[in-house]
Amino acid sequence: MGLHTEPLEQEDQDTIILDARAGDLDSLKDIFSSLISPKLLSTCRESESDSTALHMAAANGHIETVRYILETVSSANSAEDLQAFINEVNKTGNTALHWASLNGKLDVVKLLCDEYEADPFIRNKFGHDAIFEAENSGKEEVETYFLKKYNVEPEDDEDAQTEGKDAVQITKGTEIEQVTKEATEALREETEKLNINKH
Repeated sequence: MGLHTEPLEQEDQDTIILDARAGDLDSLKDIFSSLISPKLLSTCRESESDSTALHMAAANGHIETVRYILETVSSANSAEDLQAFINEVNKTGNTALHWASLNGKLDVVKLLCDEYEADPFIRNKFGHDAIFEAENSGKEEVETYFLKKYNVEPEDDEDAQTEGKDAVQITKGTEIEQVTKEATEALREETEKLNINKH
């Protein structure tokens, strides 16, 4: 009897997602070597959030499970399909990299970015990219990694922004906070002017 190749029932997809969430690598290896075609791993979605097995393993820092999922999807799909899977968003627009960044899973973040070119600039439905999520949740090691790898330097970007397309793209992760700081400062100045004019 060959491996199952038809689209999976939701119950089967949920089982795979739960194994990924728990980091149960042995179970996943057994499923995709003896029961289900590895090509179907990239089609599995959690029913409520539309998250993939990669989301779940990455969020929980299961580095070996993340590596297995990526290698399995890579071997069974085209390079384009692999890249689409890596940058897949769930219902709230988060990628696996968003979740790994939010939870401070540095080894997973490095694997996704260094070896699989995950895109840290994809914005979720709240307008946040993975770099912002790391910064906002106080995951300094992940934030520092992003700042160095993508040369994101919020305080020194004025010169870089005039140099070309790449410089503009690289600053995306810090734009929200910078705009917020500038807006807060402008609001404070306006408030002070109003108070001065009243006296």
